[in-house]
Amino acid sequence: MVIKAIKRGLRILSSPREEFENLNKRTFESVVADYMTLLVIVAVLAGLSGLLYSVFRALYLDLSLDVSIQYFRMINYAAGRSMSLLFFYLFAGTFLLFFISLILKPFLHKMKYTSLLKILFYSLTPFLLFSWFYLNPLPWGLWSIFLLAVGIKTHKDIKIKEDSIQKRE
Repeated sequence: MVIKAIKRGLRILSSPREEFENLNKRTFESVVADYMTLLVIVAVLAGLSGLLYSVFRALYLDLSLDVSIQYFRMINYAAGRSMSLLFFYLFAGTFLLFFISLILKPFLHKMKYTSLLKILFYSLTPFLLFSWFYLNPLPWGLWSIFLLAVGIKTHKDIKIKEDSIQKRE
């Protein structure tokens, strides 16, 4: 399931128009499952990379500058920072995304809310795949905005019968 979600994310980045056109064929639950899988993986990777970065930085400072470091306290502090980073990713990936969708919904009033969420989940793929590196998040944000624009532009509502179980809104 993890490999499948990563491959789908890479396909979204390599050919966004095709993937957004095929988005209507996927159920909302499968899109959410892929998104949450990637979100949890990225949160854990961000926490681990933060911890490893702090440990290797402390080792470098200890060996090169002859700085006295209390490793137990440093690892305790770095682990706390890493856990807070992990929970920030989970918070930003769920609640902040929900607030962004509420802000966008009045501007896209003809689009179903579940369709908007599916497009938002797909458009956040650059953040999910690359943000755990310690780099500037601005390129990932611009790439996500581009994917959001492509997703909105290629969106097509499929007419669903009124009494269908798939009618949600």
